[in-house]
Amino acid sequence: MARLSGPFIPAIEDAAARRLRLVDASDTGAARRAITVLHIGDTPEDTFLIGRLVGALPSFSATFVAAGTREAALSALSRQPCDVVLCEFWMAGRTTMALIDEIKAVADVPVILTSALDNDDIELIGRRAGADGLLMKSDLAVATLDRVFSTLLPRRQAPRRDAASMLRALMSNLYAAGLTLRSEQDGDRAADQEVRRAALQRSLVDLEAASRFGAGVQRFDAIAFFVDAVKKQALRAEAGGAVNFLVPSLPLPIETSPTLYADLVEGFLTEAGDAAAAGGTATVSLKATTGRLVATVRSSGGEAVAIDAEARAAAAERRLLVEGLARACGGNVAFAAEDGHVLDVPLRLSSLSR
Repeated sequence: MARLSGPFIPAIEDAAARRLRLVDASDTGAARRAITVLHIGDTPEDTFLIGRLVGALPSFSATFVAAGTREAALSALSRQPCDVVLCEFWMAGRTTMALIDEIKAVADVPVILTSALDNDDIELIGRRAGADGLLMKSDLAVATLDRVFSTLLPRRQAPRRDAASMLRALMSNLYAAGLTLRSEQDGDRAADQEVRRAALQRSLVDLEAASRFGAGVQRFDAIAFFVDAVKKQALRAEAGGAVNFLVPSLPLPIETSPTLYADLVEGFLTEAGDAAAAGGTATVSLKATTGRLVATVRSSGGEAVAIDAEARAAAAERRLLVEGLARACGGNVAFAAEDGHVLDVPLRLSSLSR
């Protein structure tokens, strides 16, 4: 499955554009566009396959560059401009979210994540880290790459700023803080950990300001976002699993950035989807109290256990991202609390503390 982020989702063509064009023997079609494709990955088999696919693109005459390490990737970008980057989500036993941030800092180039997992966590954290799309390895084919490149490259817009850049900084500091799949630190590293946590807190403050003043704050009904997210997570339910939503009887208006709020709700309710995918039942409740919106996910039966290291890393980074998004919206989130997972955000911006 190929997924493109934000403004890079292809527009629906009109009827005239969909009509077949008659050609004769002298019609050779449009000239192939020259591009440079950088593939970042540490699996030689994947690099070989993608290289062959890129070389066979019908719409592009592509120069293929391969990098097996972070250093090689940044070196390649410094030596020559690239039109698109295909980057593995999982390299050398860790995710590449920090590398995406480094790429975006040195080059205005679209980055498409590739992964063997069809995982919503990867899509969410990848999008918020600055990736422009997600491509499953099972869907790798000449036609797929040609379509993705044809859609993505002509529609490039100016680099995203404000909240998006702050989110990339947040993800970078989350990674640097050593929080993802990291065992408890000993006392000798406590000081270094505190410095990195301070950098993380600064990113959160910047992100909150960006969400309030640069991310399109609007007033809307909070319930609709939960309805859509619950439907999406319910599709993951295995035999005996279910996601139930106790829908409030009255609208719950909230004033915040719909973009940040949508990803916050989707990421938070993944906890319900995890329970349903393990055969359990998750109940989502939503209420307003003293100017705040409180959402709770309670699970019974079926406990999700991610065996694959890549899936565990994606889930861990997803939780860290949800925590950051909650702070950006002026709230907080508590996972595995006594009464379930709890998300608490203010209903109005005036409720935020400076």
